[in-house]
Amino acid sequence: MTEARTGHLRRLLVGWFGATIVATGAVLGLVAWTLSPEPSRWRHTVEDLQAFVGDEFARVWDDPAQRSALAERTADGLDVEILLRDASGAEIERHGAACDGHGIAAAVDVDGAVRGSVEACWRHEGRAGWAFVLGLVAAAGVLWAAAGLLARRLTQPFDRLTEFANRLAEGDLEARVDLGDHPRGEPAIVAAALNEMAGRVQEQIAEGRALLAAVSHEIRTPLGHLRVLVELLRERGADDATLVDIEREVGDLDALVSKLLADARLQFSALSRTRLAANAIAARAIAQAGLPAALLVAVDDDDAFDADPTLVARALGNLIENAASHGGGARALRVEIDHDEVTFAVDDDGPGFDEEEIERAFDPFVRGAGSGAGSTLGLGLSLVQRIALAHGGAAWIRNRDGGGATVAFSIRRV
Repeated sequence: MTEARTGHLRRLLVGWFGATIVATGAVLGLVAWTLSPEPSRWRHTVEDLQAFVGDEFARVWDDPAQRSALAERTADGLDVEILLRDASGAEIERHGAACDGHGIAAAVDVDGAVRGSVEACWRHEGRAGWAFVLGLVAAAGVLWAAAGLLARRLTQPFDRLTEFANRLAEGDLEARVDLGDHPRGEPAIVAAALNEMAGRVQEQIAEGRALLAAVSHEIRTPLGHLRVLVELLRERGADDATLVDIEREVGDLDALVSKLLADARLQFSALSRTRLAANAIAARAIAQAGLPAALLVAVDDDDAFDADPTLVARALGNLIENAASHGGGARALRVEIDHDEVTFAVDDDGPGFDEEEIERAFDPFVRGAGSGAGSTLGLGLSLVQRIALAHGGAAWIRNRDGGGATVAFSIRRV
């Protein structure tokens, strides 16, 4: 979209430059027309010229030598053709190169009698008008081409900025704006500010990832200790019901910490892809949930794919937990493989989802209408969707015709 926007800006600039060139030509034409002589004034000028030519030749008309000399000087000096005719219209003599262009005719009046006429014809270059028009078109084309180059130069920094923004949005923290060796002007100032921002973001995310690793270690250590203490108390004959409650609370706290850490990994883009086997990771999720291995519906095809093992395990655990908490328990965990994606789907035995609930099920802490009053879907499905999207896949819910629902997510095979 951004590329289209910069292209639109470039076209807009070229269009405005072109419109400016056309408008400038129109203004110049209007000025030339305004300053040109009025038709009546031009007519009076021609009449005055005819009278002057007639008077000049009237003085020497009866002297053939002087008449010819005047005609020759006029033809040479004004680069015109001079044709002299007698009173009957017969040609007397002609001077200058022949032409078929425009001209004027002046009567020669000697003592009140018309003794003949003088015709002056200037050569008309038939191609001069077209040459002028073509010259104007060529000049406008050159200016418009220069406008295109200028528009490209003006918008090129925006192309670089767009490329930087796209790379940064895709998680490339090494992305920087490169405007060449000698950037100048406002784009250089913006590029410097964005590069400084990107550097700070990269540092903050690196610090966040380090903090995430430290917090993960620090929180999991006391949880492990609590589990050991529960086992010690059980060996010493403590109340089983109390120990079960403590163990359940520790397990819930451990699951919550896992979800929060998975959420943090997604926020900091801390994915660590490795080669996984879909059947194996699904079987491990069923075992960790304490469910029968027969619930796994595996595939016989090549089930290898690249993904973050911690996040995929967390997504599978959330699907199974959601089925147990809101869907009457899981009845199957199906693994599906195609050329581009691997899909994990959990079928449950619950009442299914309302249509409105399906649209909101992947929002965090949505109240589940189909699961009884007061229940919420929590972070589980929201986290499943985010994990799927981080791996180029998707998450969805479908109610089955025979009852119950299927909640699934896919991961793109890299």
